[in-house]
Amino acid sequence: MRALRRLVVAGALSVGALALDGSPAEAQRAAGGGGPRVGQPRAKMEQQLRQRLWQIAKQRVGFSDAQMTQLERTSRSYDVRRRALAVEERAQRLALREELLRDTKADQDRVAKSLDRLHQLQRERVELQIAEQKEFATFMTPVQRAKYAALQEQVRRRVDSLRRARPDSMAERP
Repeated sequence: MRALRRLVVAGALSVGALALDGSPAEAQRAAGGGGPRVGQPRAKMEQQLRQRLWQIAKQRVGFSDAQMTQLERTSRSYDVRRRALAVEERAQRLALREELLRDTKADQDRVAKSLDRLHQLQRERVELQIAEQKEFATFMTPVQRAKYAALQEQVRRRVDSLRRARPDSMAERP
């Protein structure tokens, strides 16, 4: 627990974003792979962070090498779709925000369309998660799926709290 906390703190402060979407094969080759170092390019720090997270996931969840390979393949596929949803959701939120800042001059139709699309994107994200879990079930035990989900959630929450605490965070902007 303490190792994960140090890793997330060090990585999230310098990386600013975090997901369990790196390569387990690379993680296994990264002997001891500590956290990101100050002064290294962002991409390299992100890769080191992902490698370390894969090591932690393998250790805590108890994945075999074959499962790690399947997890990498599955995660990569779903992460591409998840990122696309996040990009579109951000765009919709910005469009909605712009309209709302116009106060009484806000275009009601645009606001309604943005709200509808945001709800649709939320449904798509849930459907994506369900599909991902079904695929995980083909190579993970239920206990492994639960442990992996808990680890992902723990990391997401920690990163979110660190992101909110950063002065340059989007969460701090009006």
